[in-house]
Amino acid sequence: MITKPIVPLYIMIPVVSVAFLFYLIVVIRNKTGVLNKILRAFRVLLILGLIFLINLRIMTKRYNVDVELKNIDVLFVVDSTISMWAEDYDGQKPRMKGVQNDCAYIMESLSGSNFALIKFDNKAQILAPFTQDSKNVADAFSTISIPDKLYAKGTTLNVPYKEMEEMLVSSSKKEGRITIVFFISDGEITSDEQLESFSGLANLIDGGAVLGYGTPQGGRMQDKGYGYINDPEKGGEALSKYDEDNLKQLSRDMHIDYIHMEESINVEYLLDAIKSGSVSKLGSSDNVSYEDTFFYYVPFLLAMLLVEIVLVIRRGRI
Repeated sequence: MITKPIVPLYIMIPVVSVAFLFYLIVVIRNKTGVLNKILRAFRVLLILGLIFLINLRIMTKRYNVDVELKNIDVLFVVDSTISMWAEDYDGQKPRMKGVQNDCAYIMESLSGSNFALIKFDNKAQILAPFTQDSKNVADAFSTISIPDKLYAKGTTLNVPYKEMEEMLVSSSKKEGRITIVFFISDGEITSDEQLESFSGLANLIDGGAVLGYGTPQGGRMQDKGYGYINDPEKGGEALSKYDEDNLKQLSRDMHIDYIHMEESINVEYLLDAIKSGSVSKLGSSDNVSYEDTFFYYVPFLLAMLLVEIVLVIRRGRI
C-alpha cells in the first residue's frame, strides 16, 4: 500500500486543521446544547477526515496482472560519470535528467517488454536484471546519483563491455526474444584508454540505438552541491562537450542506430519500428500495479455533505 497525495501533506494538514478549528469555534459560540455541539463537531470532523483520505490517494498493490506482453528484452546501458550531469540538455537541465525522462518514455512505449539496467562510471554495475516490472527498473534509475569528483578517475566507455555481454548472452538463450540495446552516453573520454571495439556484441543485438547527450557548446558540471567544477588548466568553470565520433563508432560496432537526444520524441521512429517487429500476447506479468481506492470514500463524503447542507438550511446558519 502506498500513498500519492494530490495536494502535498505539508499544505493539506494545516488547511484541514485550520478549517476544523474555525468550525469548532463557531460551534462553541452557538447557543445550543452540549450534545448538539458534539454531534456537529463530529460530523465536520468526519467530513474533513474523508476529504483528507481522498486527497491522500491510498493505492493498493496488485500482482500478476494480465497485460499485453511483448517478446522484447530491452537493455539500458547508462554512462553515470560526472559529465552526464553537465547542464546542457533541453536548455540548462542536467543530461542525466534527460536520460531518466527519455528512458521512462521508452519503457512506457514498450510496456510489456522485459527491461534491464547497467550503469557505469569507474566500474559497471547491473542495477536491474531483465524483468517485466518496469517500476523496479524505474526505481533503479532513480538511484543513479552524481559521483564525487574525487571518486572520478577519468572516463572510459570500455567499462560495461563484460556486463553487457553477460546480459546479452542471457537474453539470446531465450527462444523467440528480440534483444534491444540503448547505450546512453555523452561519448566523452577523459582517460588515457582508447575506445575498444564493441563489434563482438553485434551478433547478440537485434536493434536499438546509441543515445547521445550533450551539445558542441558543452555544459558546466555541478560538484555535488559545492558549486561547479573548475578547469585547473584554463581556469573558470569546466565544460563537458559530447563526443559524437565516439558515439557513432559505438553504433557502427553494434550495428544499431545513433540518435542525438534533444527530446524524447527523437527516438519515436525507432520505438515504432521495434514494436512493429515484435509479437504481443495477453499473459500474466510479474509487474506490480497500483489501484486507487479514493473512490470508495467519495459516496460517504457526498452523503455527509448532503446531510450537512440540509441541516444548515434548516438552521439558517452554520
